[in-house]
Amino acid sequence: MKLAVVLCCLLTLFLGCQQEGTKKPSNLIEEEKMSLVLEDVLLMESYYQSKHGIPGIYKDALEESLSGVFKKHHITKKQFKDSYVYYASQPETFKELNTSIMDRLSRQIP
Repeated sequence: MKLAVVLCCLLTLFLGCQQEGTKKPSNLIEEEKMSLVLEDVLLMESYYQSKHGIPGIYKDALEESLSGVFKKHHITKKQFKDSYVYYASQPETFKELNTSIMDRLSRQIP
């Protein structure tokens, strides 16, 4: 009887901890464009990290630069954030986004 109660509790805990996934936002950036935007964001963050090291030092400059990235791609910061959260909740899709970024960047290396 105790085993049945323990198994029931474990099953309830397991099922209760599973995420249903993030709801698809109405302003979702399509995957190919998100990959390009995310590449620019990652490159910008890498640049500031390597130049300044401590996030507190470059936070404002990075925010301003990211505004330029969003403007370049005709999206808003909120749209990027909503899309990022959605894609991050989709492990396979997020992995594909990152793989496509790595492939593009690898082709740029002489």
